[in-house]
Amino acid sequence: MWKRLKVAAIGSMVVMMATTTACGSNHVSPKNSVQPLNSPTQSGTGNPTAQSLSQPGGSVNRLGNDDAVIPIKVINNVNYVDARELIQTLKFQSDLDGASQKLLIGDNDANYELQLNSTKAKKDGYDIKVSQPFIKEGDAAYLPVSSLADLFQDDMSYEVSGNQVKIHPSPVAPIANEDADDPRGNSPELAFGEDPDDPFKGEGKGANPASKNVQSEDELQVWSPSGQEEVRPVIKNIDINGMVNKGKQYMGVKYKFGTGPYPQTGKFDCSTFTQYVYGKYGVKLQRLAREQAAEGTLVSRKSLRKGDLMFFYVPGRFKSNKTVGHVGIYIGNMQMLHASPEPKDGVQISSIDKAYWKATFLKAKRFVY
Repeated sequence: MWKRLKVAAIGSMVVMMATTTACGSNHVSPKNSVQPLNSPTQSGTGNPTAQSLSQPGGSVNRLGNDDAVIPIKVINNVNYVDARELIQTLKFQSDLDGASQKLLIGDNDANYELQLNSTKAKKDGYDIKVSQPFIKEGDAAYLPVSSLADLFQDDMSYEVSGNQVKIHPSPVAPIANEDADDPRGNSPELAFGEDPDDPFKGEGKGANPASKNVQSEDELQVWSPSGQEEVRPVIKNIDINGMVNKGKQYMGVKYKFGTGPYPQTGKFDCSTFTQYVYGKYGVKLQRLAREQAAEGTLVSRKSLRKGDLMFFYVPGRFKSNKTVGHVGIYIGNMQMLHASPEPKDGVQISSIDKAYWKATFLKAKRFVY
């Protein structure tokens, strides 16, 4: 008998929606056995061995109660699940680098970094060591069942039963997409509001960073590893209109999940964009959206100011929908500047006065004034 394990994730009381900001399919194709990964897909990193595991695999089944069921595979007397099937079920994005054998997993940035053929990993920027190694067999990557609680207990509700892992869905039906007109996201208590005393309210031109004694793009070290205490910011007085205008200069720059520094890659994910723009004005943020959400000063959704960071969950059928998966910069007039794969691919401006953003909003934080 397999030992029964049940981990309860924090349930979501807000509306759950089909994401417009994460990649992958909503559909799971029932088959009877674990299938190998598809042929490698170019990731845009310049490494031909990098591939995504976010596309649908072949072994997730649905039970009558609509649980997603991932079969367990025994390898060297250890219970494993196919990484692809878990990633696709949770609607995460991923990137597997064949050269470094690192598997990146997350919503709109890489919250998890797993080292294949090792017990080492990173979760939300901090090192973690699991009891059994992550492995690669053929073209498939596998995660030990024993690591699921350590890594994903905040992201999903699941149980291990017999020779399978059952992942429980949210009871709330999703909204179709960002532009869906759904009354569930339009209740007055979910509406956003602006602080009438915001000194930068309006269409200010701002100042060029060079005129504010801010270092140039090549000089400023804004790229800091995750989990380092010395990069924790304090609230800082800057030219917020200047920062917003600087951020707008990157409109159209392409999005790349888990990307490296912009000067080297020419791409952003959601948190490297906020980190980079803030860094241009001397404010150092942590690498990941979840890390950034843990800092700063908490702000009510009714009292937003230009320059505030807004944090959202990226909804999924089998997620807890309570963990930060996306971040953007509030720029006034119910608009947010952010890097996302959808609805456009790259840095874009979105109206937050929509049911989608109102319902998926988790918190706002202030780092500048």
